[in-house]
Amino acid sequence: MSQKVLSPFLSLMVGLLMVPTLCVFTQAQDAAAHVEESAPVEALQIILGRDSPNLGGNTFREAFIAMTLNDTLGVEVSRIVNEISFSSTAGIAFERASLTPDVEAAGATVEVEAGEAQGDVVTLRVTISNTGPLPDGIIANLVFAVTKEFTLEEVGNEEHLIPLENSVTAFSPGDQEIAQVLGESGGIDLAYAPVVFACFFYLH
Repeated sequence: MSQKVLSPFLSLMVGLLMVPTLCVFTQAQDAAAHVEESAPVEALQIILGRDSPNLGGNTFREAFIAMTLNDTLGVEVSRIVNEISFSSTAGIAFERASLTPDVEAAGATVEVEAGEAQGDVVTLRVTISNTGPLPDGIIANLVFAVTKEFTLEEVGNEEHLIPLENSVTAFSPGDQEIAQVLGESGGIDLAYAPVVFACFFYLH
């Protein structure tokens, strides 16, 4: 009789002891997965930014895209070749590229070549060169014009992204190609902002 009463009690005790062990094991798995997901990218990164030109009452017809060098490898980079592509039917056109003051003061140059369209894809080759290493941070700004008259029905008030894909090769001051290079794409986020009227009343 005592054995029948004791067996369920022992089973309950064993179960209670196993629960913390299982929880610790699960937490350890989750932590390991989180570390794996959040591990830094071991590559030289060239990042294109995003801009949101206003298509409403105060009309801004240009988008300014920052190009950022993130040297996570700690290597010296003297030349970066960007192949930036976008749709020819997206309603945008490339206007100009300029170096940031620090990069320009270091003696760097920027060259832009327009490649032949492949179907409806336009590709720009943007090359930034220097005799010495390029500094970390924003190194150039690209300006695109919004050439299409978008309507509220086409764009809406929420995100309407025109992607700018970026494929990158980079070289050291000795003109050796850097193997671990990552080009991060950017974009032009169109949004139709409504006209806002401001009224000022002066009381005397």
